[in-house]
Amino acid sequence: RATVRLVSEGEGFTIDRIVLQMQAVVPGLDETQFAMIAQTAKTSCPLSKALASVSDITLEAKLVQG
Repeated sequence: RATVRLVSEGEGFTIDRIVLQMQAVVPGLDETQFAMIAQTAKTSCPLSKALASVSDITLEAKLVQG
């Protein structure tokens, strides 16, 4: 899930914050490995690169034990 915050800027709006939330069940992966993979995905994602002008992009990744 992605949540964005729009703020008024001049005659229009701009996105100044994006919060990315995800949950995954990945057998055989521990929390540390999962966090590393999720962070790498965030920084190398084409959409994240396209939104690089957004000053605050956070990732909340949770490994769900299945």
